[in-house]
Amino acid sequence: MKKLAVLAVALRCFVGPPAGAQTPGARPAPLPATVIVPASDFIQEIPKGNIIADAGGLKAPWIFNNTALVLKSKTNMQVRVQVPEAGRYTLYVRSQGEKNTGFKVAINDKVTAETFGRGPLSWQVGGTFELPAGPAYVKLTRIDMSAAVDVLVLSKNASLKEEDVRPYQLPEDVQLLKQYTIPRSNAVKFGDVDGDGRTDFMALEPDFSAHVFNNAGKELWAYKAPTEYVKERSEFEAPGVLWDFDHNGRAEVVHWRFIEGQEWLVVADGRSGKILRKTAWPTQPLPHVYNNFRLAIAHLHAGPANDLVAYTDMGGTQNVTAYSADLKQLWQHTEHRKKDNLGHYVYPVDLNADGLDEVLVGSLLLDTKGQQIWNRFDLLPDNHDHADSYKFSDLNGDGRLDIATANSETGVFVYDGMTGNIIWQNTAEHSQQLAVGNFLKGVAGPQVVIGGRTYGTRGTDEPGLSSQLYWFDNGGNLVKKWPGNPSTATPTSCAATGAATALPCSSGTNSA
Repeated sequence: MKKLAVLAVALRCFVGPPAGAQTPGARPAPLPATVIVPASDFIQEIPKGNIIADAGGLKAPWIFNNTALVLKSKTNMQVRVQVPEAGRYTLYVRSQGEKNTGFKVAINDKVTAETFGRGPLSWQVGGTFELPAGPAYVKLTRIDMSAAVDVLVLSKNASLKEEDVRPYQLPEDVQLLKQYTIPRSNAVKFGDVDGDGRTDFMALEPDFSAHVFNNAGKELWAYKAPTEYVKERSEFEAPGVLWDFDHNGRAEVVHWRFIEGQEWLVVADGRSGKILRKTAWPTQPLPHVYNNFRLAIAHLHAGPANDLVAYTDMGGTQNVTAYSADLKQLWQHTEHRKKDNLGHYVYPVDLNADGLDEVLVGSLLLDTKGQQIWNRFDLLPDNHDHADSYKFSDLNGDGRLDIATANSETGVFVYDGMTGNIIWQNTAEHSQQLAVGNFLKGVAGPQVVIGGRTYGTRGTDEPGLSSQLYWFDNGGNLVKKWPGNPSTATPTSCAATGAATALPCSSGTNSA
């Protein structure tokens, strides 16, 4: 089974690729006298029941911005657009549905005679409108539920085609550079494995199989994981990291392998996959669970950062194990706690500015020798309220790094890095994802943005999972939520009113 991975470079990053993104190259000049209204523009006040869908969910070849609205509510939706010049505009609507579904569109106070969303995905003309320059209202109305729409367009071009608007997906500051076909994967790691100065990557399958590709997309080698315990492994992300331990200009590949009935932590040649060195993975003998198996590069000695930390949550026992570049064990810290109580990731980070890393895992901080500095198990004793996401930033302006964590049902916490004292805390539904930055003009920063999940009630028509972004200032005060109501797609980006855009993406490529 294959899927596409799209690598984009610009001022923003993306968690998931948009289906049918524009081909590599510069964004074309704006279409004259044309207003493009993507379905994503309606999300701010999305009514309860409406669903956000992508091309895969709609079984469509491509969806504008890879975002469509499935109209499960009769509540009208409206946005205000800016008409660039006066004149006669043709309305185009791209939608799909069934015989008994549909909706109309109102432009200001005129409603279309045509109904949209009553058949296979199509680009449909919706009539003409005499519009003055300036603001105009676009409304989805007279809804027979379950039609889907991904984009509407108003244009003076009376023969506009859907191919004409397809290049205008994504924000203007995003440019697609390359597109690769990779196996079905749940993690991708980046590094220069062949020493040519360009970024290569490793795709990790859910069963812990690994595939290494060069920058051109050629598969250099692959490791196929065995079928034993594949179900247990596939429930969580696969561990792996790329790093030049040997300082020869080529990154080695560090990942999990199963050899002769035993689990190994392996350092392999990035070009060939040949094992350079290995040690037993720091887990208990099989059978066991694979709650969280993670790897991260650490700086635990003077000189360049060249150490490795493995976090292993095997069910009731968690090991944090540090290794030198030659895989000699430096130390191991063990906790006996329930699944996920220490979160999903391990973060080596220099919190006291001494040039070496402390090691954070959940609400536990260890020093460079693996000794506990502090823990907040008193605050987070329930394994369900674990840290799902972490960021490090000076949030209170004292010149030192603080720790911000999204902690499930207990919300967001900002800790003093070296003491674990709470600087501020707030709630945000099931706090899952986190970003820190100066996103909003006129709001004290850096701000914290939380992806708050809302779970539906089983056995009802409520969506199983919805989400909102919660925006907090640097004192923990709630500034706003986006969208206005929880949406059925976990937000990964949103329009910001400042110099940056919030993206609750996973953190850097040195932790897995």
